[in-house]
Amino acid sequence: MMNENTWNDNGRLKVNPEDLINRTKAEDLKNSKTLKSLYYLYLGMSVFYILLFVANPDPDLTGNDRLAGLCYAAAFVAGTLIFRRESRFLRKLDYTVSLLELVRSIEARYRFFNYKWLYLLFIVSTIGAGLFFSFRNPARLAMLPQPEKLFIVQAVYWSVISVAAFIGYSLWKKRSYPVWKDSKILLGELEG
Repeated sequence: MMNENTWNDNGRLKVNPEDLINRTKAEDLKNSKTLKSLYYLYLGMSVFYILLFVANPDPDLTGNDRLAGLCYAAAFVAGTLIFRRESRFLRKLDYTVSLLELVRSIEARYRFFNYKWLYLLFIVSTIGAGLFFSFRNPARLAMLPQPEKLFIVQAVYWSVISVAAFIGYSLWKKRSYPVWKDSKILLGELEG
């Protein structure tokens, strides 16, 4: 959707509130659909890891395998709960509140660094811990000594997470930054 901002007589950017609300609604709808899909993906992965590593009576599963499975299951269960809560939150948003309250909420929700980073950090750290336990098994990457094996696995994992974070930032910059920037400008105009 195109940004319909105009310049006022003082040469200051003036944000069209109706345009901002419409763009926010469209972005919230996309985000809600994405979160719902992630909810189902994480729910399926939670069940998979619980059945594979926790509930599985196979005597060949080592203690490290079970600890790894617990970490994976905990990460995916946490993700399931988080994505469900966030999806419901977006579906129940009230756009009829006062303009100032709505713009404050938009600015906080579309800010790049917010409380949601703590959730993601928990999930990726817990999966990282699961990889640590999983690769403590001497049969995995047996040609490498234990410290090197664990270092390589963690380095590869955190490199992948770093690339994913960069892609996430790029998507935020393209899709959410314009909404956040305009909400911040409008918030300044409404409070100023």
